[in-house]
Amino acid sequence: MTRPMPLRVQYPTLGRRTRSVDFRAKWFTAIYDEVRRRIPTEFLRLFYVPVSPRTYWIYRSQMALFERRDAITHVVSQMHSFLLRKHDVAPTMITCYDLYAAWTLRFLSRADRVVVPTNHIREALRKAVDLPRDPDVVPLAVPPAYHPGVVPRKSSQILFVGTEQSRKNVPGLFRIFARVLRETPATLVKVGAPSEERPRLRQLAHELGIHDAIVWMDSVPEEELLDLYRTSSLALVPSLVEGFSMPCLEAMSCGCPLVASTESAIPETVGKGGLLIDPTDDEAWARAILQILGDSNVARGLSERGIERSRDFSPRASAAKLLRIYEELWTERKGR
Repeated sequence: MTRPMPLRVQYPTLGRRTRSVDFRAKWFTAIYDEVRRRIPTEFLRLFYVPVSPRTYWIYRSQMALFERRDAITHVVSQMHSFLLRKHDVAPTMITCYDLYAAWTLRFLSRADRVVVPTNHIREALRKAVDLPRDPDVVPLAVPPAYHPGVVPRKSSQILFVGTEQSRKNVPGLFRIFARVLRETPATLVKVGAPSEERPRLRQLAHELGIHDAIVWMDSVPEEELLDLYRTSSLALVPSLVEGFSMPCLEAMSCGCPLVASTESAIPETVGKGGLLIDPTDDEAWARAILQILGDSNVARGLSERGIERSRDFSPRASAAKLLRIYEELWTERKGR
């Protein structure tokens, strides 16, 4: 009797980590750590060349050469969807976090299975792409280190964590903060790598008269980020488009009172764990922030709600869902 081949998974990487794209830094670390405790895993390291449509064939050729036939290939970001081929040698799946970069979607139908972090993205993807199978929802999770601290929160310190992409609504954040400063002293700690938008954002901050009240922090070590979540008075996520919003989950997990946008997948992630406000209503955001800064009971209640909501997102539970999909895919492909 032939014994079934053991389930194993390979994760392609582009040969180097960069400041802009490191798939393990945020989205996959906690879940991956759980998966690798249960099944054999490995990274399929591809030689790096600058990524462009002209170099896609180089990466696909490497996949054809190096990909194991006796393992599932999991491309863990739709930003690397160009790795997918029409005729792969292994069962293949991909995780699609959002539909923001439309060019990434045209390759998704080449995967045997597509995983998404929220029902919101699943519904959007159904409308945007003709897939061979309905997407599977596997919520994201944060590492165990994200938990409330025992240090006091700093008075009137407001935290924003995110990129400077237009969908993050940083200009709106600055307008909201300007309204808050008219009523009370406060500091905005802005965490995120600089981009080509940085000069325009600094100019806007000067025009609004808030530049000296902003602490501009680029990428920070994980321990420093945890300290910011644990000591800030509240966290803001005014995004216009999100596929999940890790900063929301990070803030809730650390007990940081959260005010977030009503747009896209954010309400699905936050639930009752924070205040949800229309990101175009600057006045409503300012009122909510002033209430949290001025009333410790309101802040404490939001903190408790966030902690409670964060318990719905478990690396172990998400890893179990992912393993089930791996097993189904392995059985499907090997049964052909």
